[in-house]
Amino acid sequence: MASIKQFIERRDNIASIISFIRNKGSATRMEISSALSLSWACVSDLTALLIADGLIEEIRRSDGASSEAKGRQPSYLYLSEQKYFLGIDINDSGMAITALGLNGKKIRSKKWNAEKITCLGELSDSVISKIEEMLNCDGECLGIGVAMEGIRGEDGSWGYPIVKGIIPFRPEVVIEDRFKIPVFVRHDPECMLYAAADDIYPDCMVLRVDSGIGAAAMKNGRMLDFPLELGWIMVGERMLRHILLKCAKDGNYTEFAKELGIAASNVAMILGINKVFIVGTIIEWFDSVREVFESSFKNPLAKPEFEVCMISDASEGAARVAMAEYPPLPDSVT
Repeated sequence: MASIKQFIERRDNIASIISFIRNKGSATRMEISSALSLSWACVSDLTALLIADGLIEEIRRSDGASSEAKGRQPSYLYLSEQKYFLGIDINDSGMAITALGLNGKKIRSKKWNAEKITCLGELSDSVISKIEEMLNCDGECLGIGVAMEGIRGEDGSWGYPIVKGIIPFRPEVVIEDRFKIPVFVRHDPECMLYAAADDIYPDCMVLRVDSGIGAAAMKNGRMLDFPLELGWIMVGERMLRHILLKCAKDGNYTEFAKELGIAASNVAMILGINKVFIVGTIIEWFDSVREVFESSFKNPLAKPEFEVCMISDASEGAARVAMAEYPPLPDSVT
């Protein structure tokens, strides 16, 4: 019987192979073996499994670009166009769903306005109906990523605001029970980071500034598994989120931009981050305070860059989360 370590290593190798083919468009087994430092036997076994499952397709072509054995045509592996992932952003300001192909390309997306939710049943029915609508197409969904706002409780549930109060919601339970598809739930800033990074920046951070401040970071392409509560940073006798609220009320974000720049720069330096993405409703007023933020963001001990991204929701990032977590580990391992 395989150990937990063996299961995880196998899963990571499969994910690496899929990611490598995705980034190159196509690849031979020899290219995969060399680039990922995997044995020929390992690559052969795993690619055979992926072909049998219909995730990748094999095509032989004689273009002289590569040769796996003298006198034979090179065999190239491509990702299937019939497999995809869904990402859903569950937010009290509305919901959004994006479908991404196994190759990382957007297939379709849709947004819905906020609804007046009064109970857990209404919320569950709303989520299920929207997913059903987006699943009603050709192809097979391999996984569903969920972006949730708010704070996750010790029992794994998320506090979702309804008309009167807050209800505990566990989307993975509702969705897996209905669709029998693997579900991966993350905080919405983490999902937006996946969308912004787009496999290009392995050491990066995202700042989502709306009515609150959300943050997430990844190192070496892996999401850091601890909360970055920038809003709770103390500036004198006030928290950073209190400064944001006051600036929003006054209509002047100068003070907040200055303190946010300092906080973001310090965190980037501590974590070794070289790219910071700024997303959320902050993009509506950021230009008015760009110089202030940039001045306080500069740090002589570190040279991170920042970029303002026009990302309106976290659904694409949620789909990328599901893609990054594929294939899921067996229940006996998790």
